[in-house]
Amino acid sequence: MILHGAQVLLTGGGRGLGRHLLERLLEQGCRVGVLERDESLCAELRDRHGDGVMVEVADLSDAQSADSGVQALIARGLAPELLVNNAGIIHNEPLVNMLARGDRVHGLDSWRRVLSADLDSVFFVTRRVVDDMLRRRCRGVIVSISSIAAHGNAGQSAYAAAKAGVNALTMTWAKELGPLGLRFAAIAPGFIDTPSTRAALSESTLQKLQQMVPLRRLGDPEAVFLAVKHVAENDYVSGTVLEVDGGLSL
Repeated sequence: MILHGAQVLLTGGGRGLGRHLLERLLEQGCRVGVLERDESLCAELRDRHGDGVMVEVADLSDAQSADSGVQALIARGLAPELLVNNAGIIHNEPLVNMLARGDRVHGLDSWRRVLSADLDSVFFVTRRVVDDMLRRRCRGVIVSISSIAAHGNAGQSAYAAAKAGVNALTMTWAKELGPLGLRFAAIAPGFIDTPSTRAALSESTLQKLQQMVPLRRLGDPEAVFLAVKHVAENDYVSGTVLEVDGGLSL
C-alpha cells in the first residue's frame, strides 16, 4: 500500500498517541476519518481541520455505537484502505489490594470497562470495516495498537488481558482473511511519553521504568507512527506483533 493518498479510518484520534497519528497521517496526504468518543475533542478536530478530517462521535465499547460510527463515515464517502485501531484506555489495578478496606479484589466494573474499551472496540470496528473492504474487494490493512503489557504486567490484569486478546485477534484474522487480500498486524509499544501514560503512572515509577529500558528513555509517539507506516507500506507484513519498546521485555 502506498500511504500517500490512502483513505484511513482512525479510532481515538482526539488526544495523545491518536492525535499524533492523525497529524502524521494528514501530513502523508491521507484522507482520514476519525471515530472519537469525546464530543468536545470531536468539535476541536472539526474546528482545527474543517473538511480535511471526517469526524464522528462514537462509543466504540458499544457495538451499536461503533456500527453507527463506521457506517456514518462510509456514508460520507470514506472508503477505508487502512484501519488503525488506536482507541483504548490504560488501567492499573492489582488482583488483590492488600491495603484496601472492605472488598480487596479487582473490581468487576473496571475489569469489564477495560476489556470493553481495549478489546471489544477492536472487534466491533474491525468486523464492520473488514466487511466493507470485502464488499469493495479492497486489499486493505488493519493495524491495531496493542502493548508489550500483553506478555503480562504486574498490576494490569485487565489491560494485559485485553491487549493479549488484540494480539490473538490479529493473528487469527491474518490467517482467516489473508487469502482474501487483507493484512493484519499489531503494534505493541512499550512506555510511550503520552498524557495517558503520565496520568496512569507516577513520576517516580516513570523514572524507574526509564532505567529498565535499554535505551534509557520513554518512547516518542513518532516511533509508533513509523511502525504503522512500515506495516501499511510493506505488503509482506501480516499476522505479526511488532514491538516498539526500546529493547524492554516484560
